[in-house]
Amino acid sequence: MDMQLKGKRALVTGSTGHIGRMCAVELAAEGVQVAISGRDREKVAQVVASVEETGGRAVAAPGDLMTDEGVAATYGAVEKAMGGIDILVNNFGSSNTGPSNPAWFDVPNSEWYATYRRNVVSATEMVKLAYPGMKAAGWGRVINISTIAALRAGPNMPDYAAANAAQNAMTKSLSKAVAQSGVTVNAVSPGLILTDTSIRWLRSLAKQYGWGEDFEEIQRQAAKNVMKICTNAFGGPNDIAAAVVFLASPRANYITGVNLIVDGGACEEI
Repeated sequence: MDMQLKGKRALVTGSTGHIGRMCAVELAAEGVQVAISGRDREKVAQVVASVEETGGRAVAAPGDLMTDEGVAATYGAVEKAMGGIDILVNNFGSSNTGPSNPAWFDVPNSEWYATYRRNVVSATEMVKLAYPGMKAAGWGRVINISTIAALRAGPNMPDYAAANAAQNAMTKSLSKAVAQSGVTVNAVSPGLILTDTSIRWLRSLAKQYGWGEDFEEIQRQAAKNVMKICTNAFGGPNDIAAAVVFLASPRANYITGVNLIVDGGACEEI
């Protein structure tokens, strides 16, 4: 299916990570010129090269989105290289607490602030820079990458769940603020996605429950007995990228203010 995206320009923040990189690759495969964003210039260059090796078009837009100056530098590089963007994918964001999965009262105040900055403020700053050009063109897309943790919050990593709940509210309010401009605003909420971190977690579960070493069997056991996932397997970055490409396309013209959950039908908290 032609997604009608040839000639569009996109910025994917945090595009040196698993999901962001795949979003950039899949958008480029549809004919979109993609700006690659990240703090590590070497990793940014590697992603640019990997996109170009497959025939896509990519430019480097490095910067630290945890600072106002870094946001400005990133978008400045985008404007210099591409003249602006039609599609903004706010993928930058995570918990400041990392993979340790801390309990509610173990998260210090400083990390609440940092996680909110990472998941909400960086996105709103980028929107304010990108929106005027989209409005002038009469067409644009903002897609915020959230998480099911915002909808099914547990007792651990509360800063991450709360920040993404705020991002979901921002998505809805922004969709109304830009109404009738030709710009749509949506969110994508991934469930458990197979990355290096989640694979390590699944293998640790396998040792705990005696599921063996076969990773397909580990997935089946975890999906059935721990996460209660309807599809009986976990998703990959490509599953999130597919949702992003659709929402970025003109085929999604009638969709705005939506939070698209991509979690295999999971009904249990992580």
